[in-house]
Amino acid sequence: MVACPLCTNEGTRQRWAGVPDRLFRMTTKRFDLNACPACGTTFVHPAPAADELAALYPEQYWVGPPDREAEAGLMARLLERYRRFVLRDHVRFVRRVIDDQRRAGAQIAVLDVGCGDGSFLDALGERGGVGMDLSEPALRAVERRGFRGVRGTLDDCPLEPGSFSLVTAFHFLEHVRPPEVALAAMRRLLAPGGELVLQVPNRRSVQAILFGAGWAGHDVPRHLINYSPETLRALLERSGFEIVAETKRSLRDNPALLAASLAPRLYPPARMAHLQGPDGLGGAICNVLFLGVTLACMPLSWIEQCIGRGASVMVRARPRA
Repeated sequence: MVACPLCTNEGTRQRWAGVPDRLFRMTTKRFDLNACPACGTTFVHPAPAADELAALYPEQYWVGPPDREAEAGLMARLLERYRRFVLRDHVRFVRRVIDDQRRAGAQIAVLDVGCGDGSFLDALGERGGVGMDLSEPALRAVERRGFRGVRGTLDDCPLEPGSFSLVTAFHFLEHVRPPEVALAAMRRLLAPGGELVLQVPNRRSVQAILFGAGWAGHDVPRHLINYSPETLRALLERSGFEIVAETKRSLRDNPALLAASLAPRLYPPARMAHLQGPDGLGGAICNVLFLGVTLACMPLSWIEQCIGRGASVMVRARPRA
């Protein structure tokens, strides 16, 4: 019997067998996804060991040059502008938290966990922000954007408890197991009155149901646990948080997840992870093609959001007194 990593029910069963690394193609090994009939969670079983899992992330995972680099080409600058545009749902959601904290007289200090290249911190514009990641290339990009980069995990980071008014973690929690440990570490980093903003793929979205194991939001084997809005809320409540707000809107993620499910070989982060040299004209064509697929996916992703089944779920939560 295999216990569910969220609700500990031991009656889980195999849902999909022999699922490949379809998106990043870092391994030829195949993995199984189990499902919990009690809470609806799906999860990789057996979960890769820590050293194996680290090798499944390419060096350039979620890294791209910021447009202020002198050496950045036209395509890099256009990509940066596109990312700035599609991050507006994230920025708007988080800006409400910061505005509320400022009205309450709090000193604003933002930590972005799993920050990648710092695109979100840059779009948010809070210049004292800190980005945490394990990738050295990502942290170099963060520092080029003018933010402090911290290499490490929530368990071993050199950050003082109670240092931040806001901790954000976009598409991070699905990568860690057990998630309760990560949430406890985030809570320790929050100052009194601090809040947490989390985003994960929504396994109950329309596109997740349509594509099954081939949905890009499953990103086997890097996504160890796949959440629904209900299981995410239950996890946060068990971990001592109360939910303040929730949205399934994401201009950056929802259409792109559908596009990556349809055309995984065109997906820019995965394609760039395998580059051995300059991208050139071929890479520019692939980027334009993927953008076209993403734009074509926007109507369906909009319909998903309207019926409450958007491909990602973002929540605002605060520690309970």
